[in-house]
Amino acid sequence: MISKKKNIHCIVQCRLSSSRLPAKIFLPGPNKTLIQHLLERLDESKYLKKIIIATTNNSNDDYTYNFLRNKKNIFRGSEKNVLERYYKCAKHYKSEIIVRITSDCPLMDYRLIDEMIEYFLKNDCDYLSNIHPPSLPDGFDVEIFTFSSLKIAYNKAKKSFQKEHVTPYIWDQPNKFKISNFTTDLKDKKLYEKYRLTLDYIEDYLVIFEIYKKLYKKNKFFSYKDIIKTIKRYKNITKMNNKFIKVNWYGLYLEKLKSIKPKDTKIIDNYRNNLSKS
Repeated sequence: MISKKKNIHCIVQCRLSSSRLPAKIFLPGPNKTLIQHLLERLDESKYLKKIIIATTNNSNDDYTYNFLRNKKNIFRGSEKNVLERYYKCAKHYKSEIIVRITSDCPLMDYRLIDEMIEYFLKNDCDYLSNIHPPSLPDGFDVEIFTFSSLKIAYNKAKKSFQKEHVTPYIWDQPNKFKISNFTTDLKDKKLYEKYRLTLDYIEDYLVIFEIYKKLYKKNKFFSYKDIIKTIKRYKNITKMNNKFIKVNWYGLYLEKLKSIKPKDTKIIDNYRNNLSKS
C-alpha cells in the first residue's frame, strides 16, 4: 500500500522567455494552450497533492503569473538559479517529495509519474529519474527527489550549471544519495534514440500538435503508450523533428558531468549559440 500522507508535490518550472521558441508554453493545443493541457494531465495523478508552477521574477513572466495564478499554486523566484527557485518553492509549500517536470513536456503522462512515485516510495530513494540512462523519448523526463536531498544540493552546489539545471549535483554524488533509475515495461528500450517529444523548436511543436490531433478526441488523457503506438504507426509525424533527437544541454558539460554518456547527447551549433544567450 502506497502512503498518501506525504506531501508529494509536482513543481513545474516554467518561463515565458526562450531563445529558440519564445512563449512556447502558450502555443495552442486543442481548445487551450499547451501549458493548460500539461496541467490538466498532471491533475489526473492519484499521488500528487499539489501541482505548483515555479516561474521567474523576471518582468517577462508577469504574464505567466497572471495567466496561471488562478489555475494553480504558483511561485516566483530566480530566473537563472533554478535550483534556488526549486528549493525556495518547495520550502514555501512544505513539500516532502518533489516531482520535477519542465513546462516543455506538454505530453507528460500522469500514469508514468504515478508509476515512478510508487517505485520511489517502495524503494526508499533519495532521487529517482528515467534519464540516467534515458529510455523514453525526450519529453517524458521525470525526476523525483526528497526535500532533504534538494536542501543538500541547494547548500552544496557551487557550479553555475548545477544551479541552472537543479539536479546535477545530486546525479554526481552517488555516495551521498540513494540514486535509482526507472525504466518502463515497454520492450523497446531505445525509444530515446528514435523519437523526440519535447518542445524547443517549431518542428517539435508540429510533432506535438499532430499527436494531439490524432489522439485527443478519442481520449483527452491519452497515455505515453498510446503516443508511442501512434508515432510508430504514423512514421511521418516524427520525421519533422528527427534532426533534433538527443539535442540537449548535457553536451555542453560532458567533461563535468560524471553520469552522462556522450552517446546520450548531441549539440548543434544553433543550440549552443542560443543557449549561451538565454
